[in-house]
Amino acid sequence: SEKHRIAIDYGGGTVAFADQSEQLAPGTVRETPDGWCVQTKALARWFGIGIRPLTAGSALLLQSDSKLPVELAVERSRRAAQIHPARFDLSALPQVRIPYAMFRAPALDVVVSAGVTYRARDGVRVDRQTSLYAAGEIARLSYDAQLSTNAKGVPNLLRVRAYRSDPDGRLLGPLHATHVAGGDVEGFDSLLTGAVAAGRGALVTNRPLTARAAFDRTRFEGDLPSGWEAELYRNGELLGFAKSDSSQRYVFDNIQLLYGDNRIKIVLYGPQGQVRTREESVNVGQNNVPAGKTWYWVGANQPGRDLVSLEKPPDGRQLPKAQATVSVEHGIDDRTSVGVLARELLIDDERVTFVEGTVRRSIGSILVEMGAARESGGGTAAHAQLLGRIGGVNIAAEALVANDFHLRGADRQSVREYRAGVDAPIRLGRTLIPAHADVHLVDHRDGTRQLEGTGRIAVNFDRFNLATDVRYRRNFVRDGPSPPGEVRADLIGSGHVGHVRLRGSAGFDLSPIARFSVAELSAYWSRSENVDWEADLAYEAEANRARGRLTHVSRLNRMAIALSAEAATDGAVAVGVNLSFSLDPTRGLALSRRPLAQSGSIHATVYRDFNDNGVRDPGEPLEKGALVTTGSVQSLQPTDAKGAVTVGGLTAFNPVAVSIDQTSLSDPMLTPRTALQVVVPRPGVPAEVEFGLVGGGDIEGAVIKSGGLGFEGLDLQLIDATGKVIGAARSDFDGFFLFERVAYGQYRVRVSEASASAARIEAELGTTVAVSATHSVARIGTIQVRPIAAVASAGPGRPSALK
Repeated sequence: SEKHRIAIDYGGGTVAFADQSEQLAPGTVRETPDGWCVQTKALARWFGIGIRPLTAGSALLLQSDSKLPVELAVERSRRAAQIHPARFDLSALPQVRIPYAMFRAPALDVVVSAGVTYRARDGVRVDRQTSLYAAGEIARLSYDAQLSTNAKGVPNLLRVRAYRSDPDGRLLGPLHATHVAGGDVEGFDSLLTGAVAAGRGALVTNRPLTARAAFDRTRFEGDLPSGWEAELYRNGELLGFAKSDSSQRYVFDNIQLLYGDNRIKIVLYGPQGQVRTREESVNVGQNNVPAGKTWYWVGANQPGRDLVSLEKPPDGRQLPKAQATVSVEHGIDDRTSVGVLARELLIDDERVTFVEGTVRRSIGSILVEMGAARESGGGTAAHAQLLGRIGGVNIAAEALVANDFHLRGADRQSVREYRAGVDAPIRLGRTLIPAHADVHLVDHRDGTRQLEGTGRIAVNFDRFNLATDVRYRRNFVRDGPSPPGEVRADLIGSGHVGHVRLRGSAGFDLSPIARFSVAELSAYWSRSENVDWEADLAYEAEANRARGRLTHVSRLNRMAIALSAEAATDGAVAVGVNLSFSLDPTRGLALSRRPLAQSGSIHATVYRDFNDNGVRDPGEPLEKGALVTTGSVQSLQPTDAKGAVTVGGLTAFNPVAVSIDQTSLSDPMLTPRTALQVVVPRPGVPAEVEFGLVGGGDIEGAVIKSGGLGFEGLDLQLIDATGKVIGAARSDFDGFFLFERVAYGQYRVRVSEASASAARIEAELGTTVAVSATHSVARIGTIQVRPIAAVASAGPGRPSALK
């Protein structure tokens, strides 16, 4: 660092460093043919660092309270690498299986809140509310449950589900199911005949766990306990917010998908600073049913009705009383698939049976789907959709015709619907701003019409995501003048200013009456690793009421606590407390502030495998202070004195590579025998992963060309005895290469295929090397590369020659 300047006056016997100076003690500096040698104790004092020699590995270990510039450079390189992370074939890595149990006590996530509110009109009111989420196993099935109470502490919601999921489709023998569930489950989505509202029932399917049923629109639904909020992003574009309500769920409905890959991210924010992320990739156009494959979905449920109803469902919901569905899709080729669906709905007291058929075809960068349905009462419906990308512009179009048909499970109707939309980037200088516009016309047989239009612009710059929606709506009546159109604008935003996370929204009615509607702004600041502050301001124009809230969050080892105070302009004041914690049955119901039931987790143990047998034997010491990584996310806490750490918040049923951050190990000569292990997390069930540390060393050498010059820029690979690539290095300007932290064993070095092809040299170098406790640094020496043998072209009358 520039602030650490040292000036040694060898002749004068003095040294100046920082703002100090001192006399050089005899022997502190020695002259040698290679330059000055300085005692490490003196260097450590001058630089303000610790230096510990490791003679076994010929290394010096530098210890600093603040990060060294080289460490910061490594962190920058890692962040850059995460933008385009390395691709691993997860199936080729060691797999950690989580066996199902006949009974596994549930992990519990608990949120408890209580508050006292004073209002002039109704005096003092005491609220107390609890949300409990449980996940465990019974009869070799996973189960989860959610129990919530109302503001008076009376249970008002209970959802229970038993299920089993397998991304590889190994359930139910010849059925090759990927998911089997009973209890409170989702239904099947169809544009013509119904939605996917959750309710009590059962289902079985072999569809991929990430597959979406809709054509260009989809729905995301999940649990959202009291006090939590959710944000939805598509390809980095902020699309919407959701706050917890009486249903204790978030629902992002009718989310538009673009042609190609849609990277969906849902970020959940808890009242104590918790952040949970759900990420999915929904590919439209290429994620059809594979050629020759058949997907099925069979299920029945009562939409909007829980398995155990503690309260009467609210009135006015347009949902069928029951539904049963069978769907079959088959891939004709890589671009064409067909499907047929049979569904029976109980609408009010009428039993209606539907049959629907669809054909889907990809044509270049355009996806087309056509479908038709007929119901038992004689009603018919048909639709055609188009979705594609032309250059950098996404287009979508849809036409739907229904004649005396229970469209989407609602009342019988005759209607024509037309929709068209476009997504195109707007270039402002070097900045591309995503823009969206669509128009939707509904024409009823009785002569009434409804016209809707939407325009959205999203901006993502620096650390902010901003989006604004302008919506137009007008109803046209058959007789008499039609009412004026309604125009509303909404602005939402999320971002960071320094260490403060900001989120805000505002709404404006522009027509027929221009007025300000609502606004809210919240700021979240992490003062330290365990203490946060949140401030929230909101204004409701209709009630002419403003309110402000201040929250203090303290995250302890076993729970998180939030204390809040709130006041409003109408004289209302309130104070409250919110507790969040989890109970881990595998640790004797130990308290933890990490979420365990609503997401996957791993319990990692790191130890020193002295005899290198891959098993933790009695007497082998446990490693404290090691950091475990899951994918590109590093654990917040290192391993404890027992060599253990639990990492929660993992996406369920999504394979993740688990490894050790080797730079966190206290001994740089140690390395894990198995660098990566793959886990498929399950909610509420921690995966047990063990990492045995063995002795490691370095392999060094140099690659040269004919003539003895170093070969710079070659990508080299280190191959273990089983033929797997376990390391990579690039040759320096003089051909030098180095593989660090190599576990003991036999290896060979070769040139990567791409590098060998570009340099037109043989990939195999014909070298083998061993690293052992007695030879921890293996020096290969120089290796001369060999050019690829090629047949030279021969001219007339000249024989061919081998070069």
